[in-house]
Amino acid sequence: MLRLFMLVAAGLLLSACSKEEAEFPTVDLHGRLVVDQEMTTSRQAQGIQGEYFKRVLSVNGQDMDFGAFVKQYCPDSNTRNETCIKAFRIKKIDDVSGATRFLPNGL
Repeated sequence: MLRLFMLVAAGLLLSACSKEEAEFPTVDLHGRLVVDQEMTTSRQAQGIQGEYFKRVLSVNGQDMDFGAFVKQYCPDSNTRNETCIKAFRIKKIDDVSGATRFLPNGL
């Protein structure tokens, strides 16, 4: 009887500890590219010509900055969620020199 009680208690504790993943909206992670005026101005002050782009996603009918999307929907960098994994890879690429249209296959 004690073993049964311990087994039930352990099961309840484990089920309470499991985290529910946040629901992900259906979103195209490529989004659209817009000129980041603040960064472009900063780079031009340093003598670097050209425009600096940032990625903007349409999430539930509203525009959202790509960085804000990652912070809101992918707070854990060790996630196994495929959307978050792709988002982290795209963010790494975009952080180097701004958003680009040319992403590796699979992203």
